Amino acid sequence: MTENLTQFLPILFIVLVAFVIFIVYFLSGHFNRTKRIEEKLDEALKEIAEKKEK
Repeated sequence: MTENLTQFLPILFIVLVAFVIFIVYFLSGHFNRTKRIEEKLDEALKEIAEKKEK
């Protein structure tokens, strides 16, 4: 049993690391997307404000 476990440990470690990297990458992509949406909203609001001033 312990022999099988030691064979699988490196594989488990690699899978775990890959999973963590995937989560971090996914979340950073999600935050970048929301940031871009906020920037677009800000631009749209500024344009509306400028049109109202005129």
